Amino acid sequence: MTWRRVLLVLAGLVVGSGVALGTLLAFGGGDQEATPATTTTTAPEAPPVTWVAAGEVALGPSVLVVEGLTVEGGEAVLAYSLFDLNPVAPGQLREPDGLTDVPLQRLTEEAAVAPEAWTLITAAGDIPGTTSGPRSRTARFSLPGGAMPEVLGLRLDRYWIRLPYSYEIGVPAEAVIELDEAYSLSIGRVIEQSNSTIVQIDLAIPGGFAFGGDPGALLLSVLGDGWTFTSGRTSTGLQLVHEAGPLPNPIRFPARSAYWVPFDRPIAIDPGVLHLG
Repeated sequence: MTWRRVLLVLAGLVVGSGVALGTLLAFGGGDQEATPATTTTTAPEAPPVTWVAAGEVALGPSVLVVEGLTVEGGEAVLAYSLFDLNPVAPGQLREPDGLTDVPLQRLTEEAAVAPEAWTLITAAGDIPGTTSGPRSRTARFSLPGGAMPEVLGLRLDRYWIRLPYSYEIGVPAEAVIELDEAYSLSIGRVIEQSNSTIVQIDLAIPGGFAFGGDPGALLLSVLGDGWTFTSGRTSTGLQLVHEAGPLPNPIRFPARSAYWVPFDRPIAIDPGVLHLG
């Protein structure tokens, strides 16, 4: 029995030595540098950056801020402000060959966005509302029975965005030049005087929401030598005065204005911004 125990002990020593040797060969000896432990850290997510604050509504290049909703004479009146984020002036005047008495500053004062159609969502049903024109900053809703029902929400259904442009155009005698849909320019009358010539330029413009109130309507000056006066744009066009002598043909104009593009994209507005009592 004793010799068996001795053999088992020797066998155990041999096996143990083999395991130790295999481990040493596989993972290296004690003299090898230990692999440093690594840890993974997660950086905190940056908060989203936006140029629209809570309660404000982004409309293209502008921000709409609702000021409040009140009742006046049986109507709900929504007051709001518009703030543009980019310049909206359509180019600069050419000098010294551009003759005009109308400053372009008026165009820069026009908003780039014009809300038109709204819906006031109430417990009594939806109430449509409208803004009268691009220069208005209110929308009106006719209230059934003249009283304000419980307001549940507000929606902007239709708005326009103004895209400035600037170009030059030539108007020949006895010709009508189409500037855009429902826009046209032509020479209406030529009145010759002893020392000058008066030229009436007729301008036809479209009607409707974005154009009827002259919201930065087409501005025209005249280019070339010999022109001594321009009236700026009138209700029907432009009156020019040329010194005695033949008129240039065509008469060249720099035209500056903006295209109004409608967007029928409903936008829900948080009723919390209406400041109801």
